[in-house]
Amino acid sequence: MELQHHFLIAMPHLEDDFFRRSVVYICEHNDQGTMGLVLTQPTDLSLAELCAKMNFMMANDRYFPDQLILAGGPVNLERGFILHSKTNNDFEHSYKVTEDIYLTTSADVINSFGTVNSPDKYIMALGCASWSPNQLEMEIINGDWLIVPATEHILFDISYDERWFAANQLLGIESANFSHQIGHS
Repeated sequence: MELQHHFLIAMPHLEDDFFRRSVVYICEHNDQGTMGLVLTQPTDLSLAELCAKMNFMMANDRYFPDQLILAGGPVNLERGFILHSKTNNDFEHSYKVTEDIYLTTSADVINSFGTVNSPDKYIMALGCASWSPNQLEMEIINGDWLIVPATEHILFDISYDERWFAANQLLGIESANFSHQIGHS
């Protein structure tokens, strides 16, 4: 089962603080395990505030959006992950998720914000979600997650509080149709 560049949609019975009504974007899925970013849990820190704290606002003509940084998951909470559209320049620590989407963990991408070298679209998360080999597959079999191919529209253009509903709609499911109980035949 290939899960990279897919959304995991939490089923209503998942009550974990990080995963309740969440959408997770799968950045990497291989025999070593799975890594993704939770797209639905904002922090109280904005990107503009973070850039100011990191002293990236040296030039007054730079613009930093006031979007909130996400809590990307319960692992590596001290580490920043920037998911972004393809750029003409390379960043120090970037991983190609698809031809058009990259995951960067180095500060040079943040330094590009507000300049012509900045990615057109990006989100930033602190921490990530990870699963050991076959762990996620077992959670899917147990009915904890629905899977749908990811769209850049939901990833970059929809606010964090609407992503769970929008991802469900990709499957033709309205949230009112969910039951808190699942059955196996």
